[in-house]
Amino acid sequence: MLLVLSALLAGFWPLRLLRFYAGLIILYGSWIVLYLYAACSAQLYRNPQTRLRASRWWLVATIPITALTLHFLGVGATRASGFRTFKVPSPSMERTILNGDQIVADMRYYSSRSPSPGEIVVLDKKGVFFLKRVIAVAGDTIQGMSGTVFVNGQRLTEPYVQHTSSQPLAWMVNFGPVFVPNGKCFVMGDNRDVSFDSRSPDFGPIDKGAIVGKPLYVFNSDRPGRCIR
Repeated sequence: MLLVLSALLAGFWPLRLLRFYAGLIILYGSWIVLYLYAACSAQLYRNPQTRLRASRWWLVATIPITALTLHFLGVGATRASGFRTFKVPSPSMERTILNGDQIVADMRYYSSRSPSPGEIVVLDKKGVFFLKRVIAVAGDTIQGMSGTVFVNGQRLTEPYVQHTSSQPLAWMVNFGPVFVPNGKCFVMGDNRDVSFDSRSPDFGPIDKGAIVGKPLYVFNSDRPGRCIR
């Protein structure tokens, strides 16, 4: 069991198998089975001298403790390997990511690279996590006219965008032109009529340092029949 535990920990780090949906299923499935097996086998083990087992009531009593420690150890291993799970609390990225979806994000992805236009990112703005799409980067000029977005004078083709309101706020429809300064990114939500993002003067372009992670996949979704997209 120690060898299996060592292999699982290696799967979290340094292999970082949580980058893949299959890795999530294998690691957490094996983690749960190993932990429950270890707890149960310890309780059901016969004393080599008396050949007696501990009372089964001890097994019932330790199940809640086992579940609790299993959860916190799993969270600890996940974060130590550079990943975090989030439950999306708003519809600002629909249809791409739904309100209520649970995602896995790599919190080390941008430690050695810069975000590119079109990438979805996790950003930390004054202690609050947001999920947005990078639309423009440093040196770009971005403008919105009647709901259409132009970057450096070129109209963007955005098949991922949806509009859900017949009367969006003025700054959601028309904004700019905005020159994105060095060290900044201009981000927007895919659900353009409800997203609070860089179009708003109160939000504005965000520091590259505020981008703290990259969503990798959805592992639990409220959309019927679609657990991952």
